[in-house]
Amino acid sequence: MTSTPFSAGSTKKPRIRRPKGPALWLSLGALLVIGVAVWFFFLRGDGKADPYRTEAVQRGEIVRSVSASGTLEALVTVEVGSQISGQVTQVLVDYNDHVKKGQVLAILDPQNQRSAVEQSQAQILSAQAGVSTAQAQVALAQAEYDRQKFLFDRGIVAQAALDTANASLRTANASVRQAQAQVAQQQASLRANQATLGRTTIVAPIDGIIIDRQIEPGQTVASGLNVAVLFTLAQDLSRVQTLIKVDEADIGSVKVGQPVRFTVDAFPSDNFVGEVTQIRVLPAAESSVVAYTVVAEANNPGEKLLPGMTTNAEIVLEERRNVLRVPNSALRFTPAGMTAQTPTAGASPFGGAAGGQRAQGRQGQGQGGGRGNRLAQMTEQLNLDAAQKAQVDPIIERVQQEVRSSFRAQGGGARGAGGAAGGQRRGPNPAVTAAYNKAFDEIKPLLRPDQQQTLETLRGQLAGGGERGVLWILRDDKPVQIPVRLGGTDGSYTEISGGELKEGDQVITGGGPRATAPSAAAQQQAQRRVGGVGGIGGGAGGPPR
Repeated sequence: MTSTPFSAGSTKKPRIRRPKGPALWLSLGALLVIGVAVWFFFLRGDGKADPYRTEAVQRGEIVRSVSASGTLEALVTVEVGSQISGQVTQVLVDYNDHVKKGQVLAILDPQNQRSAVEQSQAQILSAQAGVSTAQAQVALAQAEYDRQKFLFDRGIVAQAALDTANASLRTANASVRQAQAQVAQQQASLRANQATLGRTTIVAPIDGIIIDRQIEPGQTVASGLNVAVLFTLAQDLSRVQTLIKVDEADIGSVKVGQPVRFTVDAFPSDNFVGEVTQIRVLPAAESSVVAYTVVAEANNPGEKLLPGMTTNAEIVLEERRNVLRVPNSALRFTPAGMTAQTPTAGASPFGGAAGGQRAQGRQGQGQGGGRGNRLAQMTEQLNLDAAQKAQVDPIIERVQQEVRSSFRAQGGGARGAGGAAGGQRRGPNPAVTAAYNKAFDEIKPLLRPDQQQTLETLRGQLAGGGERGVLWILRDDKPVQIPVRLGGTDGSYTEISGGELKEGDQVITGGGPRATAPSAAAQQQAQRRVGGVGGIGGGAGGPPR
């Protein structure tokens, strides 16, 4: 076995090549980029790098509407037809011609009808001649009867001769009446033929415009069980109606008298305004979708709108002007790591305690006392005149009596419940709320428009109602929640009332630090909400601690 001699000096250590020149700078640049990325995503602070987005609370209008399409029609459309058959000899009008009631539109060949009239006239003359003949027979029979009567009175002739003369006289009189009936019959036939002759002239039944014409000169009109339509007239187009198809889900909110705004493709820059005049109960089902026809009338200045045009309509269900409104995104926003404490039905929408201690302390007032006193002061807030005050005062007095009776009926039970609840909020009395709303409904028709707007504000304050919501504003660079009462919405903005907000306040609509792990307070609050360890206590005065 041959061994190879090992020499320690023959082993060589590997050499590491160090980057030089451009390679060195590229490596340093890559390390710098990685360091900046790590700092940006993991090490930078959350202060002003994620600012909140805000928008000012403004006054404006809230319009809630139903959108649908419809078709324009004239208010009155009349189809002019022919009750007789015949050949058209003249057509005196054309499309778009304005006509007056009684104006001649077309003429049918009257030869057959004129001949029938002449024949009836001849038959009347013949019947009248028959009357004259019958009258002559009466005169002859009367003379014969007189002779027989003279002879019978002197005993010259027998009774049989007198009876025969009398029968002849009665027969002659009957012949006269029969001849006169023939005359009347022929006169009626003449009137019928004259009417038929008149129908050869087609006249306009109303004032209007010719929107359709189905005949030409020389055309034969055949009238059978169905009347042949020759012309279609639309009444004055200065006012039109649109037939709007409204989905069954929205028809419950549509009422007669609501305003309607619509446009047509022919005049996209023009807005037309109408009013709902009819809601037809006949449903129309198409592809399993049920819709109802809503009729809205509108003025047509310059007769720009034409029958058959398609309308893009909006039925205004509710319109509030000059109200505080906020974007809907502000109502959906909740800062990261916080939970909005929305007031319950019995809680005050303006913050502060509304628990059992407050309920017990104001049991004597409650809904019956405190709100009753404010209701009594409503005449001053509405600025009623003497006539209005005389009508409103009895309504207020009646409601106050109903409220007192309601609280006497529930008596100490409510007080005991409040004490036993140990600080739980109590919900509003439904009977009291219904009484107030009924009174407001009776008072509203007695007021002017400006007074009605004030009344609706008082309704929200006294009669309760309305959903509750929470908005967030910045105070000392920290989000603070403000409870408010929500009104109508148009999909983009929502009316608000109550709370501490006023016009110009900046509400948070988005932004802010990103969500991290749930805080201990948020976890505890979630446990209480899920586990049922009491409700959300206290007022809605700020974010969770």
